[in-house]
Amino acid sequence: MILVADDNPDALFMVQSMLDLLGFAAECVENGRIACERAMTQRYRCILMDIEMPEMDGLAAARTIRDAEQAEGGIFTPILGMTGHTDTGTRVLCERAGMSGVLLKPFLISNLEEKLAEIG
Repeated sequence: MILVADDNPDALFMVQSMLDLLGFAAECVENGRIACERAMTQRYRCILMDIEMPEMDGLAAARTIRDAEQAEGGIFTPILGMTGHTDTGTRVLCERAGMSGVLLKPFLISNLEEKLAEIG
């Protein structure tokens, strides 16, 4: 199961559709707070996280998830940030938040498949 967090319903639908085509089940949530709640109660193969969301953005959510994983013994779930920002600074922020990589929006199914293969 892959957790997808994005406040844009169209983006959630698109990512879920891509994951379906790739053979992955997805659980979709609309903000980082809910993503954190779900990540604390269920183990996911991967988390796809938009970095700009209301209530709790993806960067804060990734840090929260990483802190909880560290406290529980350091079994880390891969987190891929999703963003339309192409600057190096955004990638650095994602890395510092504990994300395993970044998908630049809009992305193709081949980009998603490649990133999922990279993280195992």
